[in-house]
Amino acid sequence: MDKLALLAFVRPFYQKTLGFWTLVLLIGGVLMEPAQHILIGRFLFKNPLAFWLLPTTILLFGWIHLRIQLELVRKNEYLFFHQLGLFFSSDFRRFWSQILLLNFSPFFGYFLFLSYFAWEQKSLFLGLLLWILSFGVIFFNFILVQKTLHQPLKETISLRPSVRWTFPRFTWIILSIQNHRPILFLLTKAFSLLLLNGFFFSFQSGDYDIRWLQFGVLIVSYVQLPMILEKSDRELTHQSWTLGLPLTLGSKLNYQLGSLALLVFPELLFLVWRGLLSSDFDFLTLAKLLLAFISALQLLIYRKKESSSFPNMAAAMFFGLFLAIIFSLPWWAFVIGISFLFIHQSKRTFGF
Repeated sequence: MDKLALLAFVRPFYQKTLGFWTLVLLIGGVLMEPAQHILIGRFLFKNPLAFWLLPTTILLFGWIHLRIQLELVRKNEYLFFHQLGLFFSSDFRRFWSQILLLNFSPFFGYFLFLSYFAWEQKSLFLGLLLWILSFGVIFFNFILVQKTLHQPLKETISLRPSVRWTFPRFTWIILSIQNHRPILFLLTKAFSLLLLNGFFFSFQSGDYDIRWLQFGVLIVSYVQLPMILEKSDRELTHQSWTLGLPLTLGSKLNYQLGSLALLVFPELLFLVWRGLLSSDFDFLTLAKLLLAFISALQLLIYRKKESSSFPNMAAAMFFGLFLAIIFSLPWWAFVIGISFLFIHQSKRTFGF
């Protein structure tokens, strides 16, 4: 039942709100530094008027969450779940409590962060009010979902959209992730941005040189490995028909670089934003390094994914790039070397 709850009600919720969570990661992880999060946390509890933005946000989020869940349970495909209304109350509560807690978990994590500032500013009442309101919203969602599941389904009419939008081919990977791996995408991006923030924060102490940030970019590129594996798997399933097309080298490079850049767009935006803020050209080259390291991993997956030695080769490539960074190999050497291999791989008549 746990997996069923995840696939039926948690994943579709994050699919429908993926744009919102991506925006949160971009603003909170790219445009804001850790010090700014701390200042905002203190400001919210020093100013009661600003604090009420939090209850308003959780109420609005609860309303959106309820709309999405009710839309799901009213579908004919979800007719099976109306049998949950006949379950024992304990089973029903267990099934829906895990769904609600997982869907509200990002807010709980942030409210836990804010609880420290409630204690610091001696505003325990406001902190307690925030948690009571959060659980109240969850309970309200639970009651309305339970009420809906005890009622018969209403007839619905599906309307075909009058406009069909077309997108460039390299954008298919983001649309596929939105439909199949939204939680994996969000967790990967959150962890990557957290790592990058940590490396930049330690770099500002002055104890490290630019090689420290290059090492951080290398680690972040390996964090994207699950996403690249997912991309490669879907190329062999949903996009396998394109392997038989004699595409031009330009089309293949446009597809590969475009799709890889979309996978690491938040990280690229973070590095470019940091470079523009500091007016340091070295910071801007980190974005090129990230794209080069991601391309190297993609090449390795294309060549050796089915081999039993793939984990060893991936580790060997990591330590090889790490040693090259330690010995201060210029950034353009990484880019030129990997670009040569990337173009050579893409020149294959049929395939990538």
